[in-house]
Amino acid sequence: MIRPHQGRQAFIKIAYNGTAKLAVASDAAAASSEEGKTQTYTVKSGDTLWGIAKKFYGKGTKYPAIYNANVETIESTAKQHGKKSSDNGHWIWPGEVLTIPDAEGDGSKSAESESVVVSLGEKIEQQMTGFSYTDVASGQSDSVQITMHDIGMEWMGPLMPVRGAALGAAVWLANWGKAYPGTEIADSQQTFTYGTFIIDDITFSGAPTTCVLKGVSVPVNDDFKTKPKTVTWEKTTIKDIAEKLVSAAGVPLYYEGDSIQIKEYEQSKQTDCAFLYSLCEKYGLAMKVYNQKIVIFDIAKYEAKAAVRTFSFTLNQITAAHGQVEQDILKWSYNTTIDGTYTGVEFSYSDPNKDEPIKVTVGNAGRMYSANAQASSKYDAELQAAAIVNAANRKIETMTLTIRADVSIVAGTCIQIAGLGKPDGKYFVDQAKHSVGSGYKMDLTMHKVQAPIKP
Repeated sequence: MIRPHQGRQAFIKIAYNGTAKLAVASDAAAASSEEGKTQTYTVKSGDTLWGIAKKFYGKGTKYPAIYNANVETIESTAKQHGKKSSDNGHWIWPGEVLTIPDAEGDGSKSAESESVVVSLGEKIEQQMTGFSYTDVASGQSDSVQITMHDIGMEWMGPLMPVRGAALGAAVWLANWGKAYPGTEIADSQQTFTYGTFIIDDITFSGAPTTCVLKGVSVPVNDDFKTKPKTVTWEKTTIKDIAEKLVSAAGVPLYYEGDSIQIKEYEQSKQTDCAFLYSLCEKYGLAMKVYNQKIVIFDIAKYEAKAAVRTFSFTLNQITAAHGQVEQDILKWSYNTTIDGTYTGVEFSYSDPNKDEPIKVTVGNAGRMYSANAQASSKYDAELQAAAIVNAANRKIETMTLTIRADVSIVAGTCIQIAGLGKPDGKYFVDQAKHSVGSGYKMDLTMHKVQAPIKP
């Protein structure tokens, strides 16, 4: 189970539709056992009341007997860990000494068994030792990684996760806004939903035995990412193409961009997902798969939005944004380069009515990039040229920042950097990786917003 950190508390909540058949003692076997004696048991990491009941009674469904005998201990410990209640024994912690009334044996009881189906979401929460969520602005799907201990070899056995199963993840936060006096989230409780993911990778290692689950945010229809197609799109727009492809994938589309005309464009042996990514990139649009939906937006327009937060690097100086001191910045790095960046683009395209390629220039002379591609008009070529140079120039100034988690910062938002001198300015968050373990932190990968070159 992942622990809260200092006064702030962060708990991961998992919803998992995978189930497993577990062997538990049958009613007949339990009834035939002799009445046992009261014993005590010290809770260990990964324990659940269900599992403890199974040890002493041979049947997990008898966990209420243990809860009722220890309700005061369980509830007081839950409150010490920042919970309003234990949720009827769902939350227990290592070190709790529990009374086991009428224990049938010494905790190693075996009996005739029957199979029952149990949900695994809560068990994942209790055996979790590490969690990360990666939120990407464009070019990839959001993803999640969960590490669990498997000392009892259950996940390798009866609880073996199911590839392709859906897994939902969220974080519950308490007192996370304490350091932001005067804001709406001060001393509050809040939940931040990471989304729904499909388990696509399972790894076991040892010793000790550990299970790592990896999941990716994908549409319901697998064909969107796996089935190559060849289609010629004519007299349409990027938005119309996206609507048709996304509708077939069975998920909603969120489109925030101009109506870009497509005279003719071929999807040649590409999956719908790969084709749509490449088409958006070609015209300066971002695309991401997030929480069972597809989001397409104009990167330049998002770069122009106001920063959601300011970080100041002046020692002990309080920032104007939230009254937040520098201690929230755990680690940082900054880089600037001209390698692979350009002042303009010379773009060539062919016209069936002319013998020579048509050339258009976007930007200014200096470090010019030359490109040849398909275009249906001068304006179409200019759009593509601007997308090329703007994408390249997002590498001019980059920064990574490790911070105490702030869920108001997501990929696709901007933050303001102050107090460093030349690196100061507005940065666009390309990726935000959340890590929950010994505390809750975020690793931000960002580029400094440059004045865009326009067609």
